[in-house]
Amino acid sequence: MSILERLEQEPYGLLPTHSEAREMSIEEVTQKVREKLLEDYPDLIIEARMSRSKRSEVITLISNVIISSELYVPKLTRQDLAERIAQEICGLGPLDELLDDESITEIMVNGPDEVFVEKHGVLVPTSVKFQNDRHLLDIINRIVQSAGRRVDVSMPYVDARLPDGSRVNAIIPPLALNGPVLTIRRFPQRYTEISQLVEGGTLQPDVASFLKNCVQAKLDIVVSGGSGSGKTTTLNVLANAVPCNQRIIVIEDSAEIRIPDHHVVYLEARPKNMEGRGEVSIRDLLRNALRMRPDRLVIGECRGKETFDLISAMNTGHEGCLSTVHANSAADCLERMVGMALMAEEGVPVDILRSWIAIGVDVVVHMEKTQSGHRVVSGVALVGSQPGQGLTNYPVFDPEYGLTLEFPPWFVEKVGESRCNFLVEGVGP
Repeated sequence: MSILERLEQEPYGLLPTHSEAREMSIEEVTQKVREKLLEDYPDLIIEARMSRSKRSEVITLISNVIISSELYVPKLTRQDLAERIAQEICGLGPLDELLDDESITEIMVNGPDEVFVEKHGVLVPTSVKFQNDRHLLDIINRIVQSAGRRVDVSMPYVDARLPDGSRVNAIIPPLALNGPVLTIRRFPQRYTEISQLVEGGTLQPDVASFLKNCVQAKLDIVVSGGSGSGKTTTLNVLANAVPCNQRIIVIEDSAEIRIPDHHVVYLEARPKNMEGRGEVSIRDLLRNALRMRPDRLVIGECRGKETFDLISAMNTGHEGCLSTVHANSAADCLERMVGMALMAEEGVPVDILRSWIAIGVDVVVHMEKTQSGHRVVSGVALVGSQPGQGLTNYPVFDPEYGLTLEFPPWFVEKVGESRCNFLVEGVGP
């Protein structure tokens, strides 16, 4: 009887009995199968690592090797064993089952025996385990090498990205005292329409209409908030509100934003290579983008010297810019922008930077993650300056008092009366 015939007759049967096969550990079987497949089917293994659609073909080949080599692991069916081995050879081992769960938004591996996930906004432990530190480190290396990065003693931390766009951070000893640590931020549900944020409870309907008008009026908007508060999702949705006849340049350090059915150019920063060369920063890309005739600039996140260049762009006729900043409030967001701009060492006084931000930034949208795990817009503020007060913000929305459509005189003077009239069109009950 051929191997394929045996597979068809017994696809989920137990492995051969002790009389037919030598009992082995799963690690031993995995190593034996890996050597066989890499020898006979190296191209298929590479393809399967890049595309999960090839995984079923690899599982069949693994089953063939198990049968022909008479391999046996106690308490495992051939199908279970083949799938476990495929995970280790082609996938990300124990992480595969977590990555298959679309409800998981964050995976946190604090060591081989401690894996947590964020699910529906709540942090929960899992039963997932790695064999040991070496096993976890092998998985980390598989991730970062596929992204052209490295992690070792000389470079013990790294940022990378999975093929599905998930963000990966890894840090290993000697910096991580308890062993390798891995964090994966996932984006299982990509919102593109502002109505989706309303349906999900992130935005109130009148605030959604107001922000959509702000985008279409080409106001410069910064989305602020803490880690995991939904800044990038909200930025993505706002960018999708840009009219389709405008050219958008998107700049990120890790590609997450997608704006379908628009005239879009996507640029991604590049870290140093293994020789310490070849870095292309957000700032480099932003300066180049200004020469690409953009109607809109979308910066995934400002967290350094590039803030200075964004503020400069906002003050030199590039209207309708969109970006995010890590901050605890709208007021904190503006001061953080001042601090980050100072990192550029351009010799511009602080007071001048504050005045540039007052002129350039029009609206701050602040995000928060509630105790229940929901991401919500907790505040919207108008930005400008008042005589004798300098840089200031004027809240027009908070959850307790709702949205106000009465704008202060200094803001009307800043953006123009016609624009202010446009901002309130279609807003309200």
